[in-house]
Amino acid sequence: MYHVLIPEDITPPGKDYLLERGYKLKVGVSTDIATLRREIADADALLVRIARYPREVLEAGTKLKVVARHGAGVDNVAVDYAESQGIWVVNAPQANGNTVAEFVTAMVMALECDILGLDRHTRIGDWNYRMGLRRRELAGRTAGILGFGRIGRLTAEKLIRGLGINVMAYHPRRPSGMAGEVRLTQDLGELLGSSDYVIVLVPSTAETRNMFNYQVFSMMKRGAYYINCARGDTYVEADLVKALEEGLIAGAAIDVFTPEPKPESPLFSMDQVIVSQHCAGLSKEAADRMSLHAAMGIDEVLRGDIPVWAANHPANPRMPQRNPSGKDPGCG
Repeated sequence: MYHVLIPEDITPPGKDYLLERGYKLKVGVSTDIATLRREIADADALLVRIARYPREVLEAGTKLKVVARHGAGVDNVAVDYAESQGIWVVNAPQANGNTVAEFVTAMVMALECDILGLDRHTRIGDWNYRMGLRRRELAGRTAGILGFGRIGRLTAEKLIRGLGINVMAYHPRRPSGMAGEVRLTQDLGELLGSSDYVIVLVPSTAETRNMFNYQVFSMMKRGAYYINCARGDTYVEADLVKALEEGLIAGAAIDVFTPEPKPESPLFSMDQVIVSQHCAGLSKEAADRMSLHAAMGIDEVLRGDIPVWAANHPANPRMPQRNPSGKDPGCG
C-alpha cells in the first residue's frame, strides 16, 4: 500500500480518487520544516498546496516518488533537486485557468468602474462622490497581457468577446494563439506604453522575478492600471507603491504578495488599490479539478506510467516506467 501525504487539505474528489485506488492517505499536518521532514519520511507521494518544499524537506523523503502540485505553478517545490533524485513533479495546469481569467476580468471592471470607492462613500452617505467619477467605458480600451499561455488566452477571450477591449499580448519567446484577435508583440515597452490595463500572468522564474520595478512602472501609460494575479515576486512592492504615490499609474489590483500571508503592506491603505488573498484561481469547480488532477498525477506515477502533466523529467525515476508511450489516462 502506497502512502500519500497531503499536508494541506484538499476537496473530496482528489482524496476519493486515491482512496478508491487503494492508497493510504495522511491529511493535515503542520507545514514547518521539521514536521514536514518527519512526516515525509514514510511517504511515497506528496500532494502540495501553497507551503514551501525546499531541498531540506524533500531530501528526507527517501521513499518519495512523486510530488503533485494542487495547481499550475511549481515554484514552491525544489523541482531541480527532485529531478536529480528521480522524483517526478506533476501539476494541474488545466484546472483553474477559467477561474483565474474570470477573476482578472472582474478586477479590470472593478478598477475602471471604481466599485470599491463607490461602495465606501455610499456607506457613509457621501452621494457627492459620484460627481467626481472619472470612469471610462471599457469598450475600445486596450489591455496588455504578459504571459500568453492558457490563462492568458482565456482572459483575452473574455476581455475581447465580453467587453469589447482590445488586447495585446507579450511573451519573451513565442507569443501565439488567437490570430486576428490579439496583437502579439515581443516589445515590452510597446505593450506598457499602449495599455490601459497591464495584466501580469507570468510564472515565477529567474527572468520574471522583480521584473516590474520602478523603471518598468514608469514605462506604463499614464492613467493605466496594473493587475497582478500571477506571483508576488514578479514585482517590487516598494516600487509599485512609489509609482502609485507619484501618480505614474492610476491604480492596481494585487492578488499576490511576498511573503504570503502578508502581515502588512503600504498597499493596504491605498484607496486606488484592490488587494486580495492569492485567490484568483479559487472557485469550487477549480478546487475540485485541482484536487482531482493532482491525485491523477500521483496515480499515474505510482502505477508506473509517465505522467501527462509533468513539470520535470527525471532520467532515472524511482518508479519503473511501465508505459513509455505516456498514454493519456483521460484527465483532460
